[in-house]
Amino acid sequence: MKRALLVALLLGAACAPTPTAKLPVTCGATTGGHAGAETQLRFVEASDTEIVLTFGASSASNVFDVPAFELTPLEGAGSPRAYRLKVSGSSTLNPDGTASYRGLKGLEPGGRTVRAIDLIDEAARVVTFTVALERDVCPFVAAKVYQYGKSPRAQIALTFGGASALTIETISDAVGGAPIGTPVQGSGAGYEPSSNIRITIGGRLVWDTTANADGTFDSGFWIPDREPGLYTVTATDGTVTSARRRCA
Repeated sequence: MKRALLVALLLGAACAPTPTAKLPVTCGATTGGHAGAETQLRFVEASDTEIVLTFGASSASNVFDVPAFELTPLEGAGSPRAYRLKVSGSSTLNPDGTASYRGLKGLEPGGRTVRAIDLIDEAARVVTFTVALERDVCPFVAAKVYQYGKSPRAQIALTFGGASALTIETISDAVGGAPIGTPVQGSGAGYEPSSNIRITIGGRLVWDTTANADGTFDSGFWIPDREPGLYTVTATDGTVTSARRRCA
């Protein structure tokens, strides 16, 4: 019988990485993505320093890319800083009516920076969120596409306080953890361009990879042979830029 190794594959669990002043932030309205791209919302992750939306392909179209998005500051939202994030060409429901997103409509990390992200509206393949922050800080916005096995993925990431973003995906990310040898896909943004990325689980090096010229990376690795338990997954570029999943 394979032992189950519980690593931090559940959404929304993260420690605050050491901040860096290198990432360019924006306090005003921001747009990005590609008009005409059609996707399905798959995951929403939120921690104290990052918010990441992950999208998969849609049968609504064969045009896949980062969906068009608009991030707009909100006034009078009852928080030190707030934004509306509108994503066009996407939905939580597949064209056949089944759910592509099975997560919560509202996530509250409970930290010092990100108060909450809430899905407030969905109509005509446009999904709208509000982002409420605990302090007056502006986001670094990153977007990219990558491949998870045979499945295309697109991400929109907001990070705060100079933090980088790290997400991990595996076929075994359900209750019970991931057995030893399970393949895991790590996806990061906001790292030092072209730097060496070291991925660790519980402080143990499991994989080295190289960041792209835009500071993103995508790399696969495997769950190592360890005693069952909860472990921190960390990706660092050897400077002060790092991100991690799950605090002990």
